[in-house]
Amino acid sequence: MDTLNSPIYDLQFVSRIDAGMVTALTYDTLLNIDQEYRLVWKSPWSAVKALYLWARYGTFVDTALGVHIRTQANVDPATCHTVTSFLRIFAVVGTVITELILTIRTYALYERSSTLLAFLAAVWFAIGGVNIWALIRWTGSLAPVEGSPPGSCNLDSPTNIGVVIYASLLVGETVVFLLTVWRGLRTFWLSRSIYRHSQLVTTFYRDGMLFYLAVFMILVVDVSLEIQAPPGLKFTADSSLRVMQSVLACHLVLHARAVGAQDAFGEDTDVVLDTLSTS
Repeated sequence: MDTLNSPIYDLQFVSRIDAGMVTALTYDTLLNIDQEYRLVWKSPWSAVKALYLWARYGTFVDTALGVHIRTQANVDPATCHTVTSFLRIFAVVGTVITELILTIRTYALYERSSTLLAFLAAVWFAIGGVNIWALIRWTGSLAPVEGSPPGSCNLDSPTNIGVVIYASLLVGETVVFLLTVWRGLRTFWLSRSIYRHSQLVTTFYRDGMLFYLAVFMILVVDVSLEIQAPPGLKFTADSSLRVMQSVLACHLVLHARAVGAQDAFGEDTDVVLDTLSTS
């Protein structure tokens, strides 16, 4: 039992979870490569295309590098600190950028409202500022986990500053989610029927809500681990959050484009598709 509670086992446990998430990300990428080529790579360059490619392939950088650095022996302490800091910063920045896919979807649903765009921009700039502050505090407090194998790269922060990062991301997710719900309820209430709207717009509402629920559950786990888990295990669900956000966001884009290519009815469809293709 003591072995199972040791920092050595904790490091191996986290490394195996990270390796599993890299495998899941690779599998999902290969599984959807044909659809991705037809719906993304062959499409004109746009903000959505750039965000998709970042969400899909940028995630490989920090998840794979995390597995590599945690499974190495005789890592230089300075290198370990630099790589660990880079991993967290890259992952948080990547997560925020991935969230912009949902922001653009919401902007499309509100028919390119300039007021909404300004509001969403203010929200994400505020979240970005909070994350920068929290990341500076986090990287400055990193220290080796007591009892770690000599030469291993197993750093953690004695503070719970990671809660601030997770909470700020959850605030952004919730704002976008509530805006989507409000728009959906208002739209369908005014029309009195879901069937008067295109399959694409209906897909936007449904997929956005499912995305939020999935990410919300992982964020709750992340917060719980940050508060209650011993040093060395606070990272346990980080790669899960990163990979699931990437996979779900990419599926949102692919599903919307697949449905939009078949859905030729309704002015709302034209607005959404035009926004997604030109943003």
